[in-house]
Amino acid sequence: MADTPSWTPWLPLENSWRGNNLPDAGGLYRIRTIGQLTLDYLGQTGIGTMTIRKRLGMLRGIYAGVMPLSDPHVAGPGLWALLQDRQTPFEVSVMPLPGVDVAVRKGQESLAISLHRQEHGVSPTINFGRVPLGFTRSSHNNSRLQLAGKVFRGDRSTTLPQDYHRPGIPPQGALDDNCHGASWCGHAWGAWTVVSDVLTRPPKQANGLYRFRVRGKSGLVYVGQGRVADRIASHLKKGSAAGHSQQGHFNDPASLEVSWVLSGEWLDHQRLELENDLIASHVLTFGYPPAAQFIG
Repeated sequence: MADTPSWTPWLPLENSWRGNNLPDAGGLYRIRTIGQLTLDYLGQTGIGTMTIRKRLGMLRGIYAGVMPLSDPHVAGPGLWALLQDRQTPFEVSVMPLPGVDVAVRKGQESLAISLHRQEHGVSPTINFGRVPLGFTRSSHNNSRLQLAGKVFRGDRSTTLPQDYHRPGIPPQGALDDNCHGASWCGHAWGAWTVVSDVLTRPPKQANGLYRFRVRGKSGLVYVGQGRVADRIASHLKKGSAAGHSQQGHFNDPASLEVSWVLSGEWLDHQRLELENDLIASHVLTFGYPPAAQFIG
């Protein structure tokens, strides 16, 4: 890219995908309620022929009388619900990133979300699968759910709060931090250990965050979240799977080291927020995400 990418001026979201209001290129996009400082959603697109214009066109269902399904756009249910509650229009701003590698583009998305979190103390309202309290969330719409008869539309609801209604978690530390350190992004990380040392693996059912590195390298190989023991095993399987996109990053267990932090208190979407901050910190330091991030 010859020029430093920047956000375009705000314009009304509704029908923005018509005509030439939006670039026919990949990049980032951000959505907010008019008059609001914080964002409601921030996303990226650009795989294949999926341009910003086409991706935002997938949100036309938020202006229908019923909540859209979570396909073709996962933000549809949450934006529809916000529109019912606030009755205030949305506006959109975009950052075109033509020709940018998907991993780099997703890294820039992570950084943009985490900078928002650093500035405001919260994630965009409906990122990470959240919807406002008082609404159920529509299902996805795929062949497996269709065959099982489990495709459904959400709506207003008086049911007890679900995890996806609960607040996000604020940033736990600064982004400009040492990704190898024991307190990276405000967490109490365990010691680095060679992945082949199965005696030091975390408990099987324990959830948390984890990070991989190659001993002596400045950047990381991967950061993730979930059941840490299962996730470590999954990555090592990819290292032995011929032709897998991550094979070259995980095929030498003797040089790979892993470190983790566990918590039974973080909800699924909160772990995703914290994982996002780790990726963003790496992007801020090195200009790109960990080596195996976002490559399958």
